[in-house]
Amino acid sequence: MNRSIRTVLVASAALAFAVPAALAQESRPNILVVLFDDVGFTGFGAYGGDANTPRIDALSQSGTLFSRYYSSPFCGPSRAMLMTGQDNHETGMGTLVETVTPGQRELPGYSMIWDDGQQTIASRLSEAGYRTYVSGKWGIGAKGANLPNRFGFDRSYVMDSTGGSNYDHSHYLPGYQDVAWYEDGEPVRLPEDFYSSRNLVDQMIEYIDEGGTDQPFFGFLSLQAVHIPVQAPLEFIDRYDGIFDVGWDVMREERWQRAINLGLVPDSTTLAPVHEDHRAWDDLTPQEQRIAAREMQVNAGMIEAADYHIGRLLDHLEETGQLKNTIVVVTSDNGPEGGVTRLENPVANLALNGIRALEGYDTSPDNAGLPGSLVAIGPEWASVSASPFNLYKFYSSEGGLRVPLVIDGPGIAAIGVQDGLVHVTDLMPTLLDAAGVAYDPAAIYGQSMLPLLAGDTVEARGPEDSFGVEVSGNAALYRGNWKLVRPALPRGDFTWRLFDLPVDPGETTDVADENPELFAELRAEYDAYSQENGVLDLGAEDYAEKQLFSNLLDKVIGKYWAYLAAVVLMLLLSVFALYRLVRVLMRRRTA
Repeated sequence: MNRSIRTVLVASAALAFAVPAALAQESRPNILVVLFDDVGFTGFGAYGGDANTPRIDALSQSGTLFSRYYSSPFCGPSRAMLMTGQDNHETGMGTLVETVTPGQRELPGYSMIWDDGQQTIASRLSEAGYRTYVSGKWGIGAKGANLPNRFGFDRSYVMDSTGGSNYDHSHYLPGYQDVAWYEDGEPVRLPEDFYSSRNLVDQMIEYIDEGGTDQPFFGFLSLQAVHIPVQAPLEFIDRYDGIFDVGWDVMREERWQRAINLGLVPDSTTLAPVHEDHRAWDDLTPQEQRIAAREMQVNAGMIEAADYHIGRLLDHLEETGQLKNTIVVVTSDNGPEGGVTRLENPVANLALNGIRALEGYDTSPDNAGLPGSLVAIGPEWASVSASPFNLYKFYSSEGGLRVPLVIDGPGIAAIGVQDGLVHVTDLMPTLLDAAGVAYDPAAIYGQSMLPLLAGDTVEARGPEDSFGVEVSGNAALYRGNWKLVRPALPRGDFTWRLFDLPVDPGETTDVADENPELFAELRAEYDAYSQENGVLDLGAEDYAEKQLFSNLLDKVIGKYWAYLAAVVLMLLLSVFALYRLVRVLMRRRTA
């Protein structure tokens, strides 16, 4: 065989293999899922928020922005559903690992452990020839037990915790050990100059580049923004000087009106009342107002910083010719966090500050958002981020469940605001359909919304289709226009109510008495959902925050018992010394 003929044959053989690979990449899109942490319904600019998010806003303009997308009110169950397309109880993630009750621990729906055979979107895409990567927060079930390298991810760089510092390994909850990070299942230490959004995007870019372009990729960028501790570089924080000085009462109403003007909620929307324990802005002292406004500045700066780094990733995909074939999904795991880092009881707050000092935190206002800080926006600002809805994270009200969702990319129609009813478990079958990967619909709780994204239909579900939600007593059932809901304590009242959401998304008018047959029908449907998925129906007093506090107290006492014993001993000695002093003075007076 002469050289020229051999060259032609080799070239032909190479072409025979290369063409199918190229065609496969053209027909199978890359998929990038960007998951924020604790961003409320009006957290992004496209949803009426005050944070500047130009890259997310641009995706919403060229793709689809959802106004009725529902997740879970807790992060771990939400992430389990996103990864598996199954109900959280089906995968053993009935609640957070920090809030499991003793009774729940005995049941498979709360095992917090995945078997090796657990299918995820990554394992399904990997089997179909995708390269699969994750960087960021994982936080699904028992720590270290369900790391992503076991469930279909080729490369993984993850924090396996519900939350941690954006600068180092510090945990945000008192008494806990340092937060663990893993690369490909092995423990790693963070670099000295770590900042979460920047480094997680850098890691995703590195994984994508090392994988080459001969196969499509699935990337899961799971940001820490904006979970407690809320932190951001100073340059992003200072851009919001003065923006939040008018306070949460005014800004909550502004976001309500913006949501109406943007067509995200109907004109009939009544702003949900805030809980009775929320503070009125005008009741704060000027110093308290300055601190509170600064905390929300940090929150906005953290969201903008994340958007900036997402933009770097999108620019990189553009420069390498991959963006036009990439479906980009941007969403949040649940509603905004209403937790606090200060306590009203001055003695308890003093003790907490002492523990924070031992753990190396600098909680001074001047350090807000910077390394060593521990900022939370609290319930009042959370109600702004969730406006116009009721409550926030940890509740099955709209404020806890209804979050932003933006999807753009090949095959996605520029629909604008989409009002179809969509659940977090719908994302996996939708993306598998987009990738041309077969699956058994009966094994998935969600359903594909690809026809909706392609503009082939305007409804994600039929009027009789429904889905249920349950986490730690927070329960809901959605069917068409209707929502049956029971928010748990302490800010819910554990009472079932019925709402007509297209008229009243603020959940302000219970229509159960006007629709008794429908109410009973939906209650029965929820009970069937609960039984089918192995839900343990908790009592009213078994709410998650109570369990979380109990577990926290155990950890704090276990870790700091020696300090607590020293404080008690000093108090006893002080009382004894005072007693002796009084006796001496009385004897002198008697003498």
